[in-house]
Amino acid sequence: MAEKPSWDDIPSLGLSLDDGASEPADHRAAVRLPTRDLQDLLMMPRGPLPVKVRYDKRIKTGALVDISQKGMGIRLQQGHGLGKDMIIGLSSRLGKRSLSVKAIVRWSAPDKIGVEFINPKKEDYEFLSELYAAKVLGGGF
Repeated sequence: MAEKPSWDDIPSLGLSLDDGASEPADHRAAVRLPTRDLQDLLMMPRGPLPVKVRYDKRIKTGALVDISQKGMGIRLQQGHGLGKDMIIGLSSRLGKRSLSVKAIVRWSAPDKIGVEFINPKKEDYEFLSELYAAKVLGGGF
């Protein structure tokens, strides 16, 4: 009698299953919420959302590009002088709430930076997590 084939005998074609728990497609640790979605959730007027960036005894004002509970993207004027791994201070107003946090620059371009928050306050982390949940569930905040 011939041996019965096994599922292991079928070639995989190099395919694998995604359990959905992997990081986002853009390889960030968390999915970021664009500024316009943040403004909609917090019922804020549209337009640039200012972010104060403090480093080396300097203060520059940028505009929020996107945000998550773990970091944010900020648009700055060219020649901002920020580089990868610099530690900076950030502050912004998100609706009625103030956000002030230390961050590390993870990437830098001529007119933008991407930062990861360093030990954000628990209430800030929870607030930012709730914003994303509100967006995903399609409700307001």
